[in-house]
Amino acid sequence: LFECEEEYSSKISLAIVYSLMCLSGTASNLLVIYLVLSFKKLRTASNAFIVNGCLADLLVCAFWMSHEAILISTDIPLTRGYHTFKEALLFLGVDVSLLSHSLIAVNRYVLITKVPATYLSIYQKRNTEWMIVVSWLAAVIILLPWLTAARFPDPGCAAPQVSLAPFARTLALTILAQTIVILYCYFKIFRKVQISVKRVSILNFQIVNNLPYSFSRKDKRLGFYVLAVCCIFLLATQPLFWVLFLGLFGAVPKVTQTVSWMIFAALFVVNPFLYTWKNEEFRKSIRSVM
Repeated sequence: LFECEEEYSSKISLAIVYSLMCLSGTASNLLVIYLVLSFKKLRTASNAFIVNGCLADLLVCAFWMSHEAILISTDIPLTRGYHTFKEALLFLGVDVSLLSHSLIAVNRYVLITKVPATYLSIYQKRNTEWMIVVSWLAAVIILLPWLTAARFPDPGCAAPQVSLAPFARTLALTILAQTIVILYCYFKIFRKVQISVKRVSILNFQIVNNLPYSFSRKDKRLGFYVLAVCCIFLLATQPLFWVLFLGLFGAVPKVTQTVSWMIFAALFVVNPFLYTWKNEEFRKSIRSVM
């Protein structure tokens, strides 16, 4: 995501940012995966989707960002086969991570707005496993148009070409689709919460339980959390979406591409905290590990 002719100092700065994001993203995603696998209370359908997203985030943080940091700082030329493999894993991780956001949103939507029997019938263990499998299969299918029309950068320029039309269309449509799903689900949740707080406690949004506040204040806290999730997702994805969309009709400055991509990449670092920071069970699990 940088021009091959950029100054060495700019490349080093970008490599440092990628390295920091790689380390923090890998650590946070591995921690969430470890906690869910180690503590029985955390083995819920919603957390299964969170782990699915963490696994996808690891493809971006642990694999792609580490390689990108090295390639940016050293200008090592890539073989076509390795470049295809690296970028394919990146796009696979991005797609599965975005789909996981939707799976989590739909899960919470059903949990909040439907009767418990409906939730239990939909999110049986086997059904949940199939949803996760389908998310990876769907990501592979989404990836196929890019693979069949992929172009490659010149030797010495190792960054993904986000402005290429096949990739731009694919990622822009994926972001748009998941944004619609997430906004719809959380809007319905927010409306439901405004009507009744009683059923919210089963969400494991622990801010609702045992708080010395009035119900109205609890309601505001949960409403704030729902809005915060939406806002963080929108802030991370929409700049890149509009860069990709506008790039289909004309040239977009490289600086704008770089900034929008780095903001988007930060989403894979903060994803584990986005869905666990208000969950008391995760907090207890972390304290027990520490």
